[in-house]
Amino acid sequence: MPRIAPLARVPRPVDAVLERLRDAVVNGRYAAADHLPPERELAADLGVSRLTLRAAVARLEAEGLVRARQGRGVEVLDVMENAGLAVMAHFDLAQRPDMLRSFLELRRAVAVEAVAQACERATARDVAELQRLADAQAVELDQARYLARDLEFARAVLRSAQAFASLLLFNTLAPISAAHPEVAEALADDRERSLAGYTVTLALIQGRDAEVARTVLRRALELADVEVLKAVARRRRTRARGGR
Repeated sequence: MPRIAPLARVPRPVDAVLERLRDAVVNGRYAAADHLPPERELAADLGVSRLTLRAAVARLEAEGLVRARQGRGVEVLDVMENAGLAVMAHFDLAQRPDMLRSFLELRRAVAVEAVAQACERATARDVAELQRLADAQAVELDQARYLARDLEFARAVLRSAQAFASLLLFNTLAPISAAHPEVAEALADDRERSLAGYTVTLALIQGRDAEVARTVLRRALELADVEVLKAVARRRRTRARGGR
């Protein structure tokens, strides 16, 4: 049975325990159908009280990663059959290109359909707001502000499309992106390509042809995502070489 190293002192031990256990489950240290070590042993390994451990396990159970049963311990569940989309924030996507590819495919599908719907539903005021955001990006030099406004632009597209369910889904996707900044950075690193994306999106919405928008944007995003996968792979290799 694998053992988990004790925690350093932290302001919120429950959060730290949750993160440690979640990482062990999500990244395969514990397999589906395994059981966590007995409560007393695990609490001692982590250097926390049993009360703190129970609170962390309860949150892990709420995320669909484990199931605690009286007298039977804590069983690890199959992540792909029980967890929600938010758990993707805790995968090491740099080490899981298959998972990263899947995330990009989902994000691409949401974006393509949102723009297609915006072709049919966006008002003149919506288009003006999108243009304002795109113009601001063209002169933005600060990377953090550029990335933040990119999310704002995406939200504005979803609002203009009246894609309310997709907007709620986006609220789950955004923290996943935030947890993996290398993905957003890979997109923004090619500033020319990124800015061209705003121009194309605006032109498609103003063209008011949803089917054309689906075809053009799907292909454009497929090509962009290929570059993201390459960029993340390069960063992974650089990290493996110790940053050289």
